[in-house]
Amino acid sequence: MAKVSAPFLSLDASGTVASTLTASKWKGRNYMRLRIIPANPQTSGQQDVRSILGTLAKSVRAVLTSYVDTAHVGSPFFVAARDGAPSGQSWVSWYQKTMYPLFGDEVTAYAGVSGTNHGYYQTHALASGLADYTDKAGVVHDAGEQLFMLAFFATTYLGITVAGGYLTPTNEAAVTAFAADVHLTV
Repeated sequence: MAKVSAPFLSLDASGTVASTLTASKWKGRNYMRLRIIPANPQTSGQQDVRSILGTLAKSVRAVLTSYVDTAHVGSPFFVAARDGAPSGQSWVSWYQKTMYPLFGDEVTAYAGVSGTNHGYYQTHALASGLADYTDKAGVVHDAGEQLFMLAFFATTYLGITVAGGYLTPTNEAAVTAFAADVHLTV
């Protein structure tokens, strides 16, 4: 690696020259390197990953965090997820890493939920601020499915319960109570 003490006769340099050389810093020292454009092949596997992570990222928008909460506490879901996240990891990344391999199974499980329970999840998801999301593959993940993903994560990893279980809530009040755990303050 070439070490440059005064690139282009200056004390500091930044940017790219002639689309070939880029001025950079390494451990506080200036140097010049070839400009590299990262590959973005848009493979089907890459698109699948982006679709799943995008859907999961949209679902966490319903969670009331301590930053948005006027009391600076957050919802019970947020508190449990934040406190349960592994050391050095945010609760969102923990949620995404945990749910990524389970995503297909939970989409299938949601498709098998009765129409009534579908309605409960959809109604409360919309009330919590979620919206239908169309992923990179053109598949629509409705707001209820996103709340369903949060319900699965909450019951499996956070110890938050949905009366009757997240697959078959006993009634609308069970989904209402879970949505309150996600969206309302402690």
